[in-house]
Amino acid sequence: MESEYFVNIGSFILVGWLYSLFLPIFDLYNSKAMQIGTETLLEFYQRTNQQMPADLLSKTNVSHFNVKERTCLNKLTPYNRRDYYKICLIIGQGVHTAAGKETLIENRGIIFSNPSVPLSYHATSASQSGFYCLFNDTFLLNSIRQDIRYRSALFNPAVPAVIPLSVEQSERFINLYREMEALLASQYFYRYDMIRNLLQIMILEGIHLQGPVQQENANDRLITRFFSVLNQQFPVDSPENPLRLLTPAAYADQLHIHVNYLNNVMKKATGKTTREIIHERIVEEAKTLLLNTDWDAAQIAYTLGFEYPSHFNKYFKQNTGTTPLLFRSHLKQVN
Repeated sequence: MESEYFVNIGSFILVGWLYSLFLPIFDLYNSKAMQIGTETLLEFYQRTNQQMPADLLSKTNVSHFNVKERTCLNKLTPYNRRDYYKICLIIGQGVHTAAGKETLIENRGIIFSNPSVPLSYHATSASQSGFYCLFNDTFLLNSIRQDIRYRSALFNPAVPAVIPLSVEQSERFINLYREMEALLASQYFYRYDMIRNLLQIMILEGIHLQGPVQQENANDRLITRFFSVLNQQFPVDSPENPLRLLTPAAYADQLHIHVNYLNNVMKKATGKTTREIIHERIVEEAKTLLLNTDWDAAQIAYTLGFEYPSHFNKYFKQNTGTTPLLFRSHLKQVN
């Protein structure tokens, strides 16, 4: 019994010693992880010494888009996440780092920056030019289909963010940026609608340039079928025709598979759970209905599958940071 007692005491001491040895390493790792912040649009304009757009100063959750030529830049941008999307055309040499992985840009490349992925860019040549555009979720207003999002690095962190370009390919993107510039500077009433169309062309061009799609497997077919069923639920055209499929289990039943299998495939392919994808689509539709219809919050709540308007208000605020009525009033003032 005594020998067993001393063995247990010895094991306890060994575990304690190992814990004290590795604890500083864990603390260092966690502190580094905690140091990865999220840059807001306001902070971006402050960091780059640009004039702050008036819309960002006066309102919250406002729709925002901007396009600029890369006439100057810092040698090294901070390694962090962003709360906005950015598509950047690089003409020059540099190293793009995303989620700890480095990608060399030798002469020309385009970067599709996903807000959830920490990243930075290090310019390694003196000559740097190109363009960038940045925008937030509110600006997109449900203009990019979910199946297109799945294929693009702008929305799917599982897709490589950097695409090398030839001279001809970079010229095509330059023309798209210049069209956006001209529209943004104009007073044309539908300029933002045209910019969204140009954005979609840019995103689709990026998907096309990613290279040939590998031979489709069973998981790819399932993802295509899932997004097809999801897209069929939208747009919502009448309070008399509320959403039918609201949960991962409902979609799994429609696809004749187990919900766990659906969740595993979607998480591996998109980095998001099935529930997150469904919720994102419902929030986008809520924003579209608030802006483009005169339905009251109760009608929208019922149409999107909420039993009570209070549940919808809470859900919308959790996902957007504002209430449905404030969101509607802010956007209509801007428009």
